[in-house]
Amino acid sequence: MANTNKMIFAMVAGILYVVFGILKMLEGFGIETGLAGSLLIPGDFFGGFCFVVIGAVFLYAGKELSAGVHMGVSYVYVGILMSLVFMAVYLLVMGSDILMFYVVKSEDYEGWRIIDSMRPGIYLGLLSLIGYFFWKDRFTTEMTKA
Repeated sequence: MANTNKMIFAMVAGILYVVFGILKMLEGFGIETGLAGSLLIPGDFFGGFCFVVIGAVFLYAGKELSAGVHMGVSYVYVGILMSLVFMAVYLLVMGSDILMFYVVKSEDYEGWRIIDSMRPGIYLGLLSLIGYFFWKDRFTTEMTKA
């Protein structure tokens, strides 16, 4: 049952990361998708590629778990860790933007709003954070069994 939950989590997270990654890459090439503005997706080819890689790790985990291979749990945890690292980076960037606006009062940030720094890595990372907190007690014990 626990692996079924992890498989569903991995498949959902994988699909979301791949879709958002492709949208970021398309926007990076200047191709208007119509979804980028409403989903706060900036055009960024390399950031999109990183999202696709994280999504691929999650999708591979889902594939392994659906085949009954317990090693897929390791891929779920790696995907969670990768997405949490990217969320932390985006939060640091947001923090620096806040400092530039409130402390330095840079003219480059005139009219800046906090939503201007919101990135998909933050809200997709929240999904992984929920997964981590849900499975944190089993995180190290299952990794040693795998």
